[in-house]
Amino acid sequence: MTIDAILILIIFVIAFVLILGEFVHRTLAAWAGAVAMLIVGKMYGTLDWCSGHGSNHCEHNLFTAIDFNVIGLLVGMMIFAAMLEICGFFEFVAIKATKLSKGDPWMLVVYLGTFTTLISVVIDNVTAIILIAPITIKICDKIKISAIPPLIAEAILSDTGGVATLVGDPPNVMIASFTASDPNVAAFTFNSFIEHLTPLTFFAWVATLGYMRYYYRDWRESKPENIEEVLQEDEWTAVNDMGMMNKTLISLAGTIILFSLHELVLSPRGIHIEISAIALSGAGIAMALSLPEIHTVIEKVEWTALVFFAGLFVMVGGLEHMGHLESVANWIFGNFGPGGSISSDPMVLAVVMIWVAAISSAIVDNIPFCAAMLPIIQKLGELSEEVNVIPLYWALAIGCGFGGNATPIGSSANVMTVSISEKGGHKITTAEWMRVGLPVMLITCAVGTIFMALFYDSLYVNP
Repeated sequence: MTIDAILILIIFVIAFVLILGEFVHRTLAAWAGAVAMLIVGKMYGTLDWCSGHGSNHCEHNLFTAIDFNVIGLLVGMMIFAAMLEICGFFEFVAIKATKLSKGDPWMLVVYLGTFTTLISVVIDNVTAIILIAPITIKICDKIKISAIPPLIAEAILSDTGGVATLVGDPPNVMIASFTASDPNVAAFTFNSFIEHLTPLTFFAWVATLGYMRYYYRDWRESKPENIEEVLQEDEWTAVNDMGMMNKTLISLAGTIILFSLHELVLSPRGIHIEISAIALSGAGIAMALSLPEIHTVIEKVEWTALVFFAGLFVMVGGLEHMGHLESVANWIFGNFGPGGSISSDPMVLAVVMIWVAAISSAIVDNIPFCAAMLPIIQKLGELSEEVNVIPLYWALAIGCGFGGNATPIGSSANVMTVSISEKGGHKITTAEWMRVGLPVMLITCAVGTIFMALFYDSLYVNP
C-alpha cells in the first residue's frame, strides 16, 4: 500500500471516530476529513478521477465525488417540509395522531413507525423521514415525552421497510438503474424487488418492532402530560393557511407520483429524468403556487445535514479512488468466490456479501458504498463465467438496506433524523442510536441470511 493510500485511510478513520464519538460536530469532522484528503491528493498528485484532468487538478474531485442528485432530492423535499410546517400541517397531523393513540407512547411508535414504513415503500426513506420527523417532535412536545425513541424507530423501520421495493431505498434504485444498462443481466424491475425482498423484509420489520418494544420497555411506561387538553383540541384550528396547505400537498402528491413513474414507466422507455430534478421542480411549483415568505422557507432547510452529506461523499470518494473499497471486494471474492481459500459455495458468497455490505454501510453510508460495489460485482461476472452475479446484487440490496440501521451515519435517513432531532431539541447521541441500531442490524441481517440460505436456488438465482 502506498503512503498516500495509507494517509487517506488514516484520515477517514480519524474523521469516522470524531463523527461517531461526537468530539466535534459531525459536519465539521466530515469536512475536515474531506479537506485533508484533498490536501493529500494535491501533495501526491493522486485522487484524480476527473476525466480529462491531470494531477494538478485534483481539487475538481471536490465536485466529482459529491452526488448532487442526492443533494438535490434532499433540498427539494426539505422545501416541501418547510412549507408544510409554515402553514400548520404538521401541527394538524400531530394533534390528530395524538388523539388516535390516546397518548399511549408505544402506540405512537407503532402508528408513526408503520406509517413511515408504508410511505417508504412508495417513496425513498429519506423523503419519508423529512416529512414525518417534524410531526413526531411536535406530538412529543405536546404531551411532554422524549421524542428520541419514536424518531429512532421511524428511521430504523423506514430503513428496514424500504428494502422491500425498488423505490423504497436509494441503494435499490441504484441497483435497478445499474443493472438496466448491463446486457448480461436481466432487468431488476419493480415487481422483481417485491417478489425477492418483500417477504424477508416483512419478517425483518416485525422482528425489529419486537426488539424495540423490549428495549423501550421503561420508556413505554412514561406518563404523558396534557393528554386531556390535546384530546379536546380541534386540529383544524392549527392550520393557519389552508390555501398553502392544499397547494403544497397537491404539489407533493404530484412529485411522489412522478417519483414512482420515473422508475416504473419513464426509465424503461428511455426517458431519463434525474430524481433530483423532479423533487426541485415540484418544490418550485409549490412555492410558485403559494408564494411563501422565502426567507422563512430557506431558514428551515437543514443546511448542516446537506453540508455533512457533501463532506461524507468526498471522503468516501477518496477511499474508493485509492482502492480501499475494491480491496474489500477482492477479499470477499478471493476467499469465497470460485476456488476461494475459505469456501467456493456461491450461496456462501452471497451470505458473506450481505454481512460485508451491512458492516461497510454502517461505516461509510450505504449510498456511496453501494455505488462502489456495483461495478465490482459486474466486473466479477465478466471475469468468471462460474459466478452468477444476480444473487450478489440481491445480497448487496439486503446488506446495504439493513446494515445502514447500525449507526446514525449508516443511511441518509438516519443522518436526516439526527439533524432534525437536534434542531427540534431532542438530540440523539451516537451511543443511544447504536444501542438500538446495532442489535437491529444483527437481527435483520440474520433474517436475510436465513432467507438467502433457504431460497437461494429457488428465488435468488434469477432476477
